[in-house]
Amino acid sequence: MSAIRIVLKKELLEILRDRRTLIAIALATLATPAVLFVISQVSAKTATQAYTIGYSGQIPAGLDVLFNATGLKLEQVDDPAEAAKQQVDLGVLFTTSAVEEYYDPTRQSAQIADVRLQEVLSQYDAARIAATLQQRGIDPSSVLNPLPLNQHPLSSPIKAAGNSFLSFFLPYILITMSLTGGLSAALDTSAGERERRTLESLLLTPVPRGQVLVGKILAVSLISLTAALAAIASMLIALSQIHFGGSAGAFQVELSPLASGVMIWLAVLLAVSFSSVTIALGTLARNFRQGQAYATPLYFITIFPASIILFIPDFNPNLAIYLIPILNAVLVLRDAIVHGAVAWDALAVTTLSLVATGGLCFYAALRLFTREALLVRS
Repeated sequence: MSAIRIVLKKELLEILRDRRTLIAIALATLATPAVLFVISQVSAKTATQAYTIGYSGQIPAGLDVLFNATGLKLEQVDDPAEAAKQQVDLGVLFTTSAVEEYYDPTRQSAQIADVRLQEVLSQYDAARIAATLQQRGIDPSSVLNPLPLNQHPLSSPIKAAGNSFLSFFLPYILITMSLTGGLSAALDTSAGERERRTLESLLLTPVPRGQVLVGKILAVSLISLTAALAAIASMLIALSQIHFGGSAGAFQVELSPLASGVMIWLAVLLAVSFSSVTIALGTLARNFRQGQAYATPLYFITIFPASIILFIPDFNPNLAIYLIPILNAVLVLRDAIVHGAVAWDALAVTTLSLVATGGLCFYAALRLFTREALLVRS
């Protein structure tokens, strides 16, 4: 153990002297709050932005009031269809029997304005129908809403919205930072040492090569874990200062103690696994640049499982799916955040899968360490 401790201390000192690694961790820590701040500002601006409707014809009485209250500005034009191409967000022609709408679906402003227009027209239709029924002495509620729906949510809808938001971002940041946070250090301590011709002298010491490799993996794992937790901590601090949903239904994103514990455990497993993978690839490479080329596919391998949560949020896998590395970590963390509970059998399978992955990569790196011809070639 003393040999592992000496190698660990040596690698940490060399990594901390490398400005690239420190700058990468600092940028990741600062970039996450900056991105979230931009997202919140864009979302707030989109929610409060007014959109222009170019119209022609006679506006029904009272409809203009609903337009103004919904953030839709009316502007009279000669040809609504032509104006909707560039001049205004939507074009509307009011006739005696219908409302003709013209919009360009490739424009995001037109899509948002279209949704608001439909809401306004639905409210207007409901108000007109209710007024007509009242004039004829009929209770509008008995006709328009014959079977009322009384909702009884089993959990806070605001908290559910916050958990859903967090489940989209947290797994992605955890996985990508567990990889990229220690990637530069892993390549430098393997391919970089080969390029500088210092790895051979290290392996000529009486320390068993397995202990040398363990010290290197532990050092890179600590850097990777620090980078991931720092990025996540900065994200949670930034989210605690941002209110989503407006003043009426504002909510803050929070991470429960259970989800925090699961996240830290998965971060440790991912950091060790990624460190073993990247050191094995770095040992296989002749130099630092070649090591980066070998590690590039890992970006795609890690991004794909995290993206599944974005595109398939209600994905309910069976237990065998948790054998797939990286994807299992995403699914376990998602359940801990969204449902506030963990399926312990799924967590156990995930742990075994990530430990086995890291063990296989450690064995591959150890085999490379024992091949003299591979280590000394230039």
